[in-house]
Amino acid sequence: MRRCALLLVFFFSISFLCTPALPAKDKPKPAAADKMRQNFSKFVEIPGAKMAGAEQCAGCHADLSKGFRRSAHSMQDVACEQCHGAGSLHVAAGGYSIESKDKIISFRDRSAEEANGVCLSCHAKSDHIRNWFSGAHQAQDIKCSDCHTIHGEKHGEPRAIESRRQVNENCLRCHQKQNAEADLPYHHPIREGKMSCSDCHDPHGGSAGNNLKLSNTNDLCLGCHAEYQGPFTFQHPPVSESCLKCHSSHGSPNQNMLSVSQPALCLQCHSAHHNGASLPLVDRCTNCHNSIHGSDIPSATGGSKFIDK
Repeated sequence: MRRCALLLVFFFSISFLCTPALPAKDKPKPAAADKMRQNFSKFVEIPGAKMAGAEQCAGCHADLSKGFRRSAHSMQDVACEQCHGAGSLHVAAGGYSIESKDKIISFRDRSAEEANGVCLSCHAKSDHIRNWFSGAHQAQDIKCSDCHTIHGEKHGEPRAIESRRQVNENCLRCHQKQNAEADLPYHHPIREGKMSCSDCHDPHGGSAGNNLKLSNTNDLCLGCHAEYQGPFTFQHPPVSESCLKCHSSHGSPNQNMLSVSQPALCLQCHSAHHNGASLPLVDRCTNCHNSIHGSDIPSATGGSKFIDK
């Protein structure tokens, strides 16, 4: 019996070693990875056109050209025709018209795929774009130019992306629920321009749901709120699980951005608690339990009441 078992093990080992491995080119690839390897140069090609030169562009688009000189693209020596295609046919047609729109690349008249394809002809290999093809914005046909000011001519901004305050306005223009929450009495300082939506979210597609930059919500919150990071001797279970069990991330009518006011929030779990006379609590639990995120101070019974003394 033992000899048979050894023979079977030997047979399967030989079979495994002799099985040919699939060549790398035959292995299945993720759809997003295929997109990253795609050649986007086709989106900036205009059949039959030749380079006309930036001087020709500036002759008709003087105001745009003046603003472009202060843009991030200009500082990287990006010329007009690298994004808008070779301009000889456009010049010969006497400029832009509905009839000649195929003679120059106009982002205004292009689909999101075509317009973004122009940007991706340079940016597809950028690290911050790697999640774009699996992100929510790409799925909703958002154009790069919906958020980025390509020519740098708006508000005198010398960058392709605008100020922190303008970044937030770009986001909140579409995300109306978060726009309303940012106006509630207790909120992250989005309106004040002290932080931006992109501090937590990656607009090009994050590694987690809701385009969050980190898959673990607590790690994301604790990146700024490090004073609440353990490990503590006595951990408060809901705090360890997720900050969002108690806090509303974009804004709240309740102090400390709590999703429900105290004591109602605490009583959702600690329903048996009362004020000693079998009456509901009328004050904040954290008046006494002031280390609610975790504590190293034991109680008289050996557990913890999450107090700091």
